[in-house]
Amino acid sequence: MRQQEEGGELVKKNRIRQSIMLPALGVMMAGAFTLAAGASATAAEVGATGRPSDCNVEKKSFGAIAMCKKHNGGHYRALVVCKDPESGKMMDFAGAWRKSGVSYAYCQGSYLKPVHEGHETKVS
Repeated sequence: MRQQEEGGELVKKNRIRQSIMLPALGVMMAGAFTLAAGASATAAEVGATGRPSDCNVEKKSFGAIAMCKKHNGGHYRALVVCKDPESGKMMDFAGAWRKSGVSYAYCQGSYLKPVHEGHETKVS
């Protein structure tokens, strides 16, 4: 009788182990598929529908400018964070999306002082 109980315990432990391992295996497989899918999307971006590269951004007295030498099929725009000198509040402003040339982001209203400049890119 004791051997059957021990055998029953062993079966129960194996079932518990299987119920833990199978979901863990599923999570690992899902992670592997996600990584593979991400790699192929990144490879596609390098081609004709990629993000702009070789970009420069400058802070100016009015805001910021951005320009990318290689558009790679994508778009870019200038970003600037401006400060209201009286209240100290900050506000974000963005320039027009461009595929070539210069994108201008202007500080507007009472937000007259450019504090931080940057740029944003997107795949088109």
